[in-house]
Amino acid sequence: MNTLKTVAANIFDLEKDRAPLEEIAERIYSGGTLKGTNMCILILAIFIASIGLNMNSTAVIIGAMLISPLMGVIMSLGYGMATYDSAYVRESFLKLVFQVSLSVLTSAVYFTLSPIDTASTELLARTEPTIWDVLIAIFGGLAGIIGSTRIEKSNVIPGVAIATALMPPLCTAGYGLATYSPKFFFGALYLFFINSFFICLTTFIVLKFIKIPAKTYVSEQVFRRQRWLLSLLGVLIILPSMYMAYQSIRNNLEHAQVKAYIESNFQQGNPQVVAFHLNPQEKKLDLTLIGRTVTDEEQAELEKKLQTYSHFADWNLHIIQNDLSGTVRAEDVQNLINTQWNAAGGASLAKAQEDLRKYKELSMRYSPAYQRFEADQKLLASIREKAPILFPSFTGVEGATVATENKDGQIIPTGFLAVITCKSPLTEDEQARLQKWLNAETELPVSFILRITPETD
Repeated sequence: MNTLKTVAANIFDLEKDRAPLEEIAERIYSGGTLKGTNMCILILAIFIASIGLNMNSTAVIIGAMLISPLMGVIMSLGYGMATYDSAYVRESFLKLVFQVSLSVLTSAVYFTLSPIDTASTELLARTEPTIWDVLIAIFGGLAGIIGSTRIEKSNVIPGVAIATALMPPLCTAGYGLATYSPKFFFGALYLFFINSFFICLTTFIVLKFIKIPAKTYVSEQVFRRQRWLLSLLGVLIILPSMYMAYQSIRNNLEHAQVKAYIESNFQQGNPQVVAFHLNPQEKKLDLTLIGRTVTDEEQAELEKKLQTYSHFADWNLHIIQNDLSGTVRAEDVQNLINTQWNAAGGASLAKAQEDLRKYKELSMRYSPAYQRFEADQKLLASIREKAPILFPSFTGVEGATVATENKDGQIIPTGFLAVITCKSPLTEDEQARLQKWLNAETELPVSFILRITPETD
């Protein structure tokens, strides 16, 4: 047992290749500088990150992470706490507040002026931090301070910069400010705060572990109070992320069970499920169908089958089926989709345009339906303009809103059905990002069919 302890101590010994304490201090002081090169690099990193988020370019965002000097000030804050240098802690904190404010406001100006106002998937990905983001911040912070205290410089810091991603959340908050979106603003700031706090905390812990000397004498009572406050603050910061992780896992499980239920009970495609919506408050699953009408007996049987799934044991099923009196007919929407789908097999463009003309004329008999048709055309035009920027393989889209009439006679949109044309297949990750973006763009649950039409010379 003693041999194993000795071997483990030698393997994880942080003292052997530790840099001199004076050199560690100099590195941290240099990284926390708020003038000259660091300020120029900060401004450049803000614009690079903002452009990357705006253009949905992961490579550009990674570049901004690598050059951002934000981590230096955060580690300076942890160093000041470890050495009990209250003046340096205060100075580092003010520097961090200035950098955060500058980053958010500058990115807000950029997004205000940018002609591309759509929320890319890279922006959406930074609005709901979970416990996994906390773990990344902890492990990344540990790796960062360990790398900074070694004699020989390594490639640890660039890796930590990519993993903890400090600049993109601030620019996402700037997007939220520019678009008046509390979800983007507060969600992204929370992610940045998670990363900053745990980088600072792990810096403090490692520096105390390697026995960095304190600037002033501190009693054991003060040290215990400090540990208690840091632990309490850490728990308070973690709690919202744990709740978001729980919600994320629950939503994934619910969606997986709903998709399994739909695949099991609507295999023939008539009727066809074009959208579904989960209503946890009322414990109700809304299914939007096109095709033949489901009878009351069939709906009762479908509800019993739904309740055999663990997450929906006490849920009700609400089936939404369009009728001609209240909205665009299901047959018309299906005809539109079929027309576009068959066009891939050789139908002429003129035929597709003629069918669309007939569809439009039919819709004009019902003013609300015609208005929705016009709104759909504007929405489709917007998607055609923005999608190629986010998804280079995208070449076209056709579709329509599916709606129903509620008990008060109001027409309620329940989903959006689309045919997406691409010149090359999309990966599962790209399809998931496309789904999330379409949901945000239409503000409706979107069901889409992918049609691959390779470009020919």
